[in-house]
Amino acid sequence: MTLRTLRNLSRCLSFRRVWNLVLVGLSYQISIRRGRSLVWGRPYTLTIEPTNRCNLKCPECPSGNGTMVRPLGMMDLDRFRSIVDSVHKEVFYLQLFFQGEPFINNQLVDMIAYAHAKRMYVSISTNAHFLRRAVVDALLRAGLDRLILSIDGMTQEVYEEYRVGGSLAKVHEALGHLDTARRTLGRRARTELSLQLLVTRQNEEQLPELRALARKHRAYVALKTMQVYSIEGAERFLPRDERYSRYRIVDGALRTKNTQHNRCVRLWERSVITWDGVVVPCCFDKDAEYPLGTINGRSFDDVWQSPEYHAFRNRVLTGRRNIPICSNCTEGLRIYR
Repeated sequence: MTLRTLRNLSRCLSFRRVWNLVLVGLSYQISIRRGRSLVWGRPYTLTIEPTNRCNLKCPECPSGNGTMVRPLGMMDLDRFRSIVDSVHKEVFYLQLFFQGEPFINNQLVDMIAYAHAKRMYVSISTNAHFLRRAVVDALLRAGLDRLILSIDGMTQEVYEEYRVGGSLAKVHEALGHLDTARRTLGRRARTELSLQLLVTRQNEEQLPELRALARKHRAYVALKTMQVYSIEGAERFLPRDERYSRYRIVDGALRTKNTQHNRCVRLWERSVITWDGVVVPCCFDKDAEYPLGTINGRSFDDVWQSPEYHAFRNRVLTGRRNIPICSNCTEGLRIYR
């Protein structure tokens, strides 16, 4: 966690939010010990999906490769405001991305500004293809705390191996706009910039160039392990340096390298809401295969404390290995920096 992150987070603290953190932590520990779901408080982190549409065709992404079966669409601003209004007294860390490219939703900047006004820490991840100068200016003025910019290759040839249909030149253009806007705003530019590399076999040798680019643009480097769905995908994309891979191949099958226990703090500290109001357990449920309820006409608290949500937590506490979405989880996995 960087100093800028700490400064931005400090703005979000309140007694009620800190007390909620304590309640979440206590109830999680009690649940582990008794092997049954008990939840006090609300999650302190919430992911809200602006859209699950995307402009690129990334081969291992369900949004990009066309395998996503849930409906495509965009979250309405009124629905977003309603969600934030109902949870902001406890929830203070907001991720405005899940599947898809968030900037396809043209109400995104309004969402950021609304959450910022509620003293929430707002983070966004983007492929940068929609970051025109006017958008960047509005983004920073809206109070965005963290911008994660995906740059999965340092040459166009390597970049488009995974970011199919993407332009590295547009990414560099966006970085230029960000530099200009940050200089213009000076100390008022609170946004922390992270350059994220999804480490693949094609780009693993380009890490020194990424770090040099990050220094040039006053950004932080974020490395992310590749998620694949088949041995074929693994053979094509997984890096040769195992320090950057979340998997091992065991008896012809993919296995995550981390040891998974019958517990998962994510189910107590955070939640995910899709563009159409479906609540799912975590970011690994990309296609909403485990819907726990919908907030359309129903409060988030009703879903958070619903029998369905508790039943899913109980499944994790008693037999996590039997839940398919957990097979890709990175909890406890360390990646070499």
